[in-house]
Amino acid sequence: MILNDQNRSFLDLLPDGVMIVDAEGKILYANPAMSKLLKRPLSEIKGGYCYKLIHGTEERPPFCVHDLMHTEDKPVTREFFEPHLKVWLWAYGAPIRDESGKIRACFHITRDVTAEKNNLIGSHLFEKIVDTLPGYFYLSDKDYRILAANQRFKNWVGMEPIGHKCHEVIHGSPKPCKWCRQKIIFEKGKTIEWETICSKDQRWYLAINTPFDSPSGERFKITLIFDIDRRKRLEERLKRVFEESPAAIFISDWEGNIKLANPALRKLLKVPLDLDLTRFKTSDFYVNQEDRNRLLQELEKKKEISGYELEIKDFLGQKLWVALTLKMVKEEGQYHIWGTLQDITVRKKAEQALIESEARFRVLAENAPLGVILIDDQDKIIYFNPAAEKIFGYKTDEILGKSFHLILASTNSYKGALASFKQIPKIGNSHLANQRFELQTKRKDGTVFPAEIFLSIIQLPDKLYYLWIIQDISERKKLEEKRLQLEKHRALELLAGGIAHDFNNILASIIGNLELAQKLTEDQKLKNILKRAEKVACEARNLARDLLTFSKGDIPVPKEVDLRSFLGELARFLLHGSAIKLHLEIPEGLPPVKIDPTHLAQAIQNLILNAKEAMPEGGELFIQAVHVDDRVVIVVRDTGPGIPKDILPKIFEPGFTTKPAGTGIGLSVVKTVVERYNGEISVHSVPGKGTTFKIFLPAGESKKKSRSEKKTLIREPKIFSGQVLVMDDEESIRILLKETLTLMGLSVETAEDGEEALEKYRKALETGNPFDLVILDLTVPGGKGGVWTIERLRKLDPQVKAILSTGYTLDDVRKIVKDLPFVDILRKPYTMDELSQILEKHILEKKS
Repeated sequence: MILNDQNRSFLDLLPDGVMIVDAEGKILYANPAMSKLLKRPLSEIKGGYCYKLIHGTEERPPFCVHDLMHTEDKPVTREFFEPHLKVWLWAYGAPIRDESGKIRACFHITRDVTAEKNNLIGSHLFEKIVDTLPGYFYLSDKDYRILAANQRFKNWVGMEPIGHKCHEVIHGSPKPCKWCRQKIIFEKGKTIEWETICSKDQRWYLAINTPFDSPSGERFKITLIFDIDRRKRLEERLKRVFEESPAAIFISDWEGNIKLANPALRKLLKVPLDLDLTRFKTSDFYVNQEDRNRLLQELEKKKEISGYELEIKDFLGQKLWVALTLKMVKEEGQYHIWGTLQDITVRKKAEQALIESEARFRVLAENAPLGVILIDDQDKIIYFNPAAEKIFGYKTDEILGKSFHLILASTNSYKGALASFKQIPKIGNSHLANQRFELQTKRKDGTVFPAEIFLSIIQLPDKLYYLWIIQDISERKKLEEKRLQLEKHRALELLAGGIAHDFNNILASIIGNLELAQKLTEDQKLKNILKRAEKVACEARNLARDLLTFSKGDIPVPKEVDLRSFLGELARFLLHGSAIKLHLEIPEGLPPVKIDPTHLAQAIQNLILNAKEAMPEGGELFIQAVHVDDRVVIVVRDTGPGIPKDILPKIFEPGFTTKPAGTGIGLSVVKTVVERYNGEISVHSVPGKGTTFKIFLPAGESKKKSRSEKKTLIREPKIFSGQVLVMDDEESIRILLKETLTLMGLSVETAEDGEEALEKYRKALETGNPFDLVILDLTVPGGKGGVWTIERLRKLDPQVKAILSTGYTLDDVRKIVKDLPFVDILRKPYTMDELSQILEKHILEKKS
């Protein structure tokens, strides 16, 4: 290829890099702009190979414009990120043909478009946004190249990923992953998500892929990855407990539709593996349907039944006896039945067989899965089946003739059990006979375990015999303990939510009346007193919202808290007047933590007060804070007596306390608060040497303090025109709202419940003087609340404007009123300014 001087001079002046490359990729010509782009003199470029100089490779990459030009036999363009040069490039390749039309060389134009790309994905705002995401983020093109990533992702992969392919960076694989959804994203533009175990660290992750179409029309893939390993492991453990439990477990609705069942139930009922158990009803397995009706009546009355014996049939129609344990559980407004079944057919047959024939009894007992023990009236063991051998660890020849209570009852229960046994011949019966009870028993190796026992007294002509059917219930007890802990925690959450709701109703009246009093007095001294009282009431509002947070209600938006001043002021205040020496070690430049300040104060206060109570005679308290990776660690260490090893695992359980006047909520609240902000808490204690708590919280970004405090904007209440109807069961709130709204220029009517509100609204419509706005309380104890009222107001007047007033959390309220025509929600307690802002949106302001 020969260029004349005129062409060469023209190409030398172009701002874009220009090359003429032969079929092998050898550079025949390059202009000064190409020299500047490659940062090499022209003498090194001419004669070199384009892929070595541009891509730093020994062969052409798959996205090479030369190959694409040969394949399509026409000029082509590509845009890509080149990690070798660390720039975005736009490349153009056009064929240079000979007289026969054969391609002899390529005319190549290259342009640096990094600045344009940075406008799309490299802005400071973009970086800040992706770095605040809680998971791993990266942006990639259709060639799998990573174009942008947040710091969490970079830390995770342990390298600078920009320009590299995602499968190389994450999985160390030279080829795309087999399960990759790339095609769906780029061709169909769909958002998809899936859960997977990453080969990198064998942890569970949730991956979300979504397309991103740039203004230029080019499509990219956004990937978000969240670590869900802890949740998945817990789910797997709970599922394993459920699936592997030897007890047959099921959940059904009140009509008997089976919603969930474990393999033990399928095995018990002999349902084939290819049939879905949830297609059946519990009534399908009753021998007599009247038995089910009687059982449901008793369950409805008692709410929980244990040891209910019933004859049922399995899938094949064979009859068997079971002992049922049932509980009514309300879920999402509907009652469900949680139940377990224990096959007692063997026991039933054993009892009958013993009376009819000892020979038949032995056949059944020898093959029974439960322990079967027969003793005489002298407490001597005369029969001991193989299942009993497995349970207690004794061989039959070791145990026959020995005292049942002396050998098998635990030390704690032996004396009482034996004394009761000796009374049976005297009174002719036992209160334990023919029913199930629990007893602490012991094995041959001395270990004590809980057993469930059914005692039958058999009167034969010669003397009394006692048949003991025994089951080891150690695993069941562990499951019951876990269930009780969950129920206890949930009960505390419900209690906290209920208290907060009632407290909000009271605060709404207090705050509103304090504000109203300030508006109605000219006495500045009295105004100052009222203002102070209002401030205290507003602080109480924060307490109510904290209670709602503990009950899984609203979570405040985290703020960045400077620990150096925060911890120092809080600790000195709490330890004031005590004999405890405080040591603060908080370095300058420590990043703030991302948490609600009230919640942080609540957590630290609980730890400091616990340390203070542990050292009534004085001691030392060390509070430290250090920056580790992307978290800040707060250490609270005391020199008190420490916590015993057997108590340490229980200290975070709701309701657990060792103090006579303790509530058992303090440390549970600390754990709840910390985990709700993606943090962790650990404890270490050595008896006699003290206790150390460590709180790990996400670190924020250092910020310069503002030179001047922002002043609170106090707005004068606006004056409106119109007629408002207020419905609330609390008289104090009705009076408050009537006076406040009247002060704002409105005409106000009040109602105690929904029925009264509906009647007043109807009369106003009939007289041609309708209400412009209705404020409805959500709940009215013993009366019709906001939901009932709005449903009927809508039928009466489809144009009704109604605001819902409530002390519950917004999340709970939105679920209740999801499809109802409320125009707004007014959350108690609220200030006059908050009320005014709501009115501005929905009612006309009076023009002066």
